[in-house]
Amino acid sequence: MLVLNTSIERPIFIFGCSNSGTTILWEALKQHEELSGPVIEGQDLDGMPTIMTHFLGKDTFRLWAHPQFIDSTTRNHGAKIPESQLAYYLTERDYRESDKKQLVAVYERSLIPGTRLVTKSPADTLRARLIQSYFPDAYFIAIVRNGYAVTEGIRRKRLFDPERPQYASLQTRIDEAAMQWLGANRVALSHIDFLHRYKTIRYEDLVTNPTAILHEVLDFLEPISHQFPIPKFETHRNNEQIARLTEQELGIVTRICGEMLNHFGYESLSQK
Repeated sequence: MLVLNTSIERPIFIFGCSNSGTTILWEALKQHEELSGPVIEGQDLDGMPTIMTHFLGKDTFRLWAHPQFIDSTTRNHGAKIPESQLAYYLTERDYRESDKKQLVAVYERSLIPGTRLVTKSPADTLRARLIQSYFPDAYFIAIVRNGYAVTEGIRRKRLFDPERPQYASLQTRIDEAAMQWLGANRVALSHIDFLHRYKTIRYEDLVTNPTAILHEVLDFLEPISHQFPIPKFETHRNNEQIARLTEQELGIVTRICGEMLNHFGYESLSQK
């Protein structure tokens, strides 16, 4: 594999299940004078190589880690993922010099000279190992959020997301949204064995204690100053979204996601 010299040094990639807080973390970090990045998420930038986009079509919108999107021709590169092969899970074996050149050119247009790139795309969860092959000095931050709130948000935003009206009217069951949350976090956990600079934070910790968590993130990104504006985040979103779920739906999420919820320290909201 040929490693190309680029102006992008120690870039930062944020990922996690859709609706988990990748955007608020990304926007907060872009306020730091030593960091910069695109105004829209990475995979939506013009000129991106196909391998770095949602190339499976709109049905994967916010469901890219659901097991229904299985491609029998997809290679399993040894990832420790309980599910079968995910349709566009990518690793260093998918490296192509032409893709890297194209990716670097796109990101260079978004970079303020003298700063480090920070970008986010939830589906980069499935591309993190490939990204590391493009940028061996990259840093990765995964954000995880309460699975009950996330499943409600996935279902609602697949039906209508004002930021992506072209994907409207995608009817989604709560079990499908729950499987997306579970699948995305399974893949994220598998990266512990592969990514060299990798940190996971919880959405709830970020919004309730932003100073401590953002300083912790900056320490991870080494070396970088703590001097930057700390935002205030809304703290009511989880309760608001979970309240929209029926008892039956809470039970479905618990059944599908119970072990993973427990792993990340989230309380079970139903015994059904």
